[in-house]
Amino acid sequence: MKKFLLAPALAALAMFVFGAIYWMSPYPYKALGRVADDAAAGAALAKIFPATGAYLVPGPFGDEAKIAELMKRGPIAQVHFVANGMPMMDPLQLAKGYVHEFIICLLLALLLEKSAPLFQAWTCRAKYTAMLGLLLALYDYGHAIWWHHSVAWVTMQALYDFLAFVVAGLVLGKMLAPKVAAPPAVPTAG
Repeated sequence: MKKFLLAPALAALAMFVFGAIYWMSPYPYKALGRVADDAAAGAALAKIFPATGAYLVPGPFGDEAKIAELMKRGPIAQVHFVANGMPMMDPLQLAKGYVHEFIICLLLALLLEKSAPLFQAWTCRAKYTAMLGLLLALYDYGHAIWWHHSVAWVTMQALYDFLAFVVAGLVLGKMLAPKVAAPPAVPTAG
């Protein structure tokens, strides 16, 4: 139970608390651009986009030559649009976020359990998890390359992903110590 419920639950809680501190600080938002009037921008978006969803401008639908011309001329955008408002701290969203982090930590715990013979010290397990976080953080930069997301914003997301895995790895590394095998019995003379 400790390995597959308690350890991932506490690691997910640590990730959740770290995420609250990280995303509630002003630091990551320094990477975002600003519009002069949020209300006017929201109203303009509501006129252009018909429903909640993800949109590409120019969209991939239609004449390929026209799309290529619009891409070359610009502007281009990827918009994730939510038509209806929502609470700033929606309890359901927070619960979904915790469950998401629990599933990640459960998978990390399973991975560490299968790799237990390789990692005798808890610091080895924590470092391994941090390396997985670094891999994920580097993967995040694909959004800047392929989808033209701001490198500064992707960096804030990548930093969060890496540090969240470090936090989870510290908890899981400490809690998931492999069982120490008893030394073989030494035959006695006599």
